[in-house]
Amino acid sequence: MKSQETLLLNRGDVAALLGLDECIDAVEQAFKAHAEGRSLPPGVLGVHAKDGGFHIKAAGLDLGRPYFAAKVNGNFFRNRERFDLPNIQGLIVLCDAENGAPLAVLDSIEITILRTGAATALAAKYPARDDATVATICGCGNQGRVSARNLATCCASSSGRG
Repeated sequence: MKSQETLLLNRGDVAALLGLDECIDAVEQAFKAHAEGRSLPPGVLGVHAKDGGFHIKAAGLDLGRPYFAAKVNGNFFRNRERFDLPNIQGLIVLCDAENGAPLAVLDSIEITILRTGAATALAAKYPARDDATVATICGCGNQGRVSARNLATCCASSSGRG
């Protein structure tokens, strides 16, 4: 098998390619595939570091072709004030789970923000009553805003639940 180049996507590339609706749909399909047993069991690892730490989350999914993804995020909550850097930043590596070939390396910030908001919206969508019109978000900042946008987008069409 001929080797292929690994796609590299920075934060701007990811933001331009991944929209809110696409992310909600992808997360919903991933949850469904996991429930149907079409995923590799997820793994989580945390590593402490001075003034922060790293977390690694990994899993796989069979989408007609098996894929493996690992996210490595650094969590350094004084980064903004100390270095003018995001407090949470990292990378996602996507691989072919059949042969291990690295397919892509992506900046994780936009994906993490949208995926967390999409999971929040889906967790509210399915158990919500059909006539529900109010949601409470416990949180603040960017993640609170993204969760609110995701809830509005996802739950507006909750009558078409899966």
